[in-house]
Amino acid sequence: MKKRSNFTPMERFQEIIIGHGLNAMNVGINHIRIFKDGRKLFDYYPLRMKLFDYHGWHQLTYPFAGNGNRTWETELENIIQKLAASPQ
Repeated sequence: MKKRSNFTPMERFQEIIIGHGLNAMNVGINHIRIFKDGRKLFDYYPLRMKLFDYHGWHQLTYPFAGNGNRTWETELENIIQKLAASPQ
């Protein structure tokens, strides 16, 4: 069986989600659905750092081991703020 690498630092991902008052539900292996106030906000695929906001796909920047790269956090924060502000 091939081992899969999880590129998303999941502890930090959870901190960001909780910090925005969002809820997460595991839908399957490598598939997390994110909700705000009971409304689906986006799906996230942590093995490949891809996010689907029901309008399009977003590829977050992969963090580089050892260099403290947090670009993906800023990208995730910006997407969350945009989606949380838009009415459905």
